[in-house]
Amino acid sequence: MKVLVNSISAKKGGIITYTRNLMRSLVKRNVDVTFALSETAPLEADAPVISFSVDRISPIRRAIWEQTKWRQIVRRHKPDILYSSANFGVLAPPVPQVLLVREGGQFDPYYLTTVAPRLGVGSIFQRIARRKLIIASARSSQLVITPTETMKDLLLGWAGDLAGRVRSNPYGTVPNLFRPTPHSRRWREDGVLRLIFVSAYYPHKQPGLIAEAMVRLADQGIPCHLTLTMSLDEIAESSGCLQDHFLLTKGIERGQVTMAGEIPYEELPEVYRRHDLFVFPSLSETFGHPLTEAMSTGTPIVAADTAVHREVCKDAAVYHSPLSSSDLAHQIRRLDSDERLRRANVEKGLGYVGADYPWEAHVDRLLDSFEQVMAKC
Repeated sequence: MKVLVNSISAKKGGIITYTRNLMRSLVKRNVDVTFALSETAPLEADAPVISFSVDRISPIRRAIWEQTKWRQIVRRHKPDILYSSANFGVLAPPVPQVLLVREGGQFDPYYLTTVAPRLGVGSIFQRIARRKLIIASARSSQLVITPTETMKDLLLGWAGDLAGRVRSNPYGTVPNLFRPTPHSRRWREDGVLRLIFVSAYYPHKQPGLIAEAMVRLADQGIPCHLTLTMSLDEIAESSGCLQDHFLLTKGIERGQVTMAGEIPYEELPEVYRRHDLFVFPSLSETFGHPLTEAMSTGTPIVAADTAVHREVCKDAAVYHSPLSSSDLAHQIRRLDSDERLRRANVEKGLGYVGADYPWEAHVDRLLDSFEQVMAKC
């Protein structure tokens, strides 16, 4: 089986994690695979790669390039399967195509009513165009994969005719990397409740909500400190960032926030273990890699109460009202005061990760899907 993976859109966040892990797994399995990446992708090439600089051109020119030049490249490469792993595929592709849809904000009514208005009028047309192109890509694919059942339902809510060709295939974590150890931090061992939020920045991540919650907690006698794998520069360059930038800047001035910036993937397990609690206030996810990473390392979780988070974590997390810093503070207090609840959540999380989210199981299902598509074509 010869596979061509289109990961040109992989720049930061979960798609980088996904592409890195997929590359390593397919190479170990001796799959004949080539990855198409952006020249600026922060990835070490563990597999054959062809690189492009199209991330520097406008979205319209990029779409034209993918439907013309990229189509020609695919035709010359002659793969058995084209795996378009970042939402957009070739329309009327020259080879069988499997599409991964992982952009929930285009289809999530909650995102569209709470986050999208902050992004300005200009983003409306881009959002509509992206959604139409994703749906057209799905209709041009033999199979469409989503990371969760929730994401599958959101997509079908906009394109019900795809019902026969969409299936969910949950991601997972690398178990020999993300695992609990005897050296994990004891709860508040230095008197400070240390919070960690692992994510690239987008407005729907709303890290400023944690900074607001920590002010409330400090007033209630619970000293807290938040570490973010983001930078203020990264946030300042994003549309819809003003509130988060302001709240985090104030948190830094109070000594409650550390902006750690991007952390190498191999170092993340130790980062989780050095903190008491993983906080994930994101309003819109298609899966949420950090949720399974936190569960794998035995780190308790407080997450926004969304359908995706509940699908992934089930009852292994405590949930807060998505837009409420006061309820976030309340749920953090609950965990801080209840060791039994923390232990129960950690044990459940470890069980769910082992049963539902081993990374290689995702790869097994993916390769089975490729074989099924090939058998039908």
